[in-house]
Amino acid sequence: MTLAKEAAEVRSALAAAWARVPQWARGPTQFMGRQYAGCGATIGLMPKCDFACTGCYLNADANHAQPAPLSEIKEQLHQIRAWLGPCGNVQLTDGEVSLRKESELIEIIAYARTIGLVPMLMSHGETFRRCPGLLERLMQQGGLSEVSIHIDTTQRGRRDGYRTAQTEGELDGLRAEFAQLIRTARARTGLRLEAASTATVTQHNLEGVPGIVRWFLANADAFKMVSFQPLADVGRTDRSLKGVTVDELWLRIAAGAGDPMIQRGEGWLGHPACSRFVQGLAVRRRNAVAFVPLYRRDRADEMRTLNELLDRVGGVSFRLDDRGRAWRR
Repeated sequence: MTLAKEAAEVRSALAAAWARVPQWARGPTQFMGRQYAGCGATIGLMPKCDFACTGCYLNADANHAQPAPLSEIKEQLHQIRAWLGPCGNVQLTDGEVSLRKESELIEIIAYARTIGLVPMLMSHGETFRRCPGLLERLMQQGGLSEVSIHIDTTQRGRRDGYRTAQTEGELDGLRAEFAQLIRTARARTGLRLEAASTATVTQHNLEGVPGIVRWFLANADAFKMVSFQPLADVGRTDRSLKGVTVDELWLRIAAGAGDPMIQRGEGWLGHPACSRFVQGLAVRRRNAVAFVPLYRRDRADEMRTLNELLDRVGGVSFRLDDRGRAWRR
């Protein structure tokens, strides 16, 4: 596909997404329809999971369900590609997708990239610990360039002391292990790998959020993003767990970032009650790392700059490019 044709298709997908955004949500930091057409996810890729998390979204029959055949997963990817356009984000998720046969997982990752999607493999990460070299093989043979690892105290399934961790601080050693796994995979393959991490937040681990934020800021070379997900009362979630409000979660995120006004840098991807984020830089200052948002909603000059940037290059992505094609773009 030529760059001109790809750009036209991106603009079409963005326009369709923007048309679905209600008028009240079309604020200056609404990225749906301006930078992203949304995000897709697979269903049935591997329903089974070998963990027993207390905040589990799977249904009671998930471990008995058979994974969908490759042909069905590929058809899903085709539909997602038609919806999102070139370089659309797709999460390879379900139960624990790393349990699928390795050759099939490699084929799925490679196929997603071939048709113009950017696949992110969502995992608890334990399979990578148990099977050294798996992450590198997915990168080299499948073209995997994005991975997300879920780490928090709601998880029950690791085979060591981390299984019984009661505080988020007790899992910092595990986070460090995954950070090193990511750095090593990049070094051994010479390939790009963007890494994210997710965490389910309940009233039990809410006070650990600032420490999680500080840890990821200190290890920003390994992890590009951390996503905090308030507990949802669905699936096999332990009904005794208590959830958190978005506002009390943001207070803890701000405390960890060292910026009580961090929400002034908030962006939206669709409905603000569903997906709020702050883009920024981890900046080392003396003996600590601070988080500096890229823009502030209360700064008119920064909003004008952001608006012009999105108008000019909104939707542009280099994530599937080799070096030569990136330069041409």
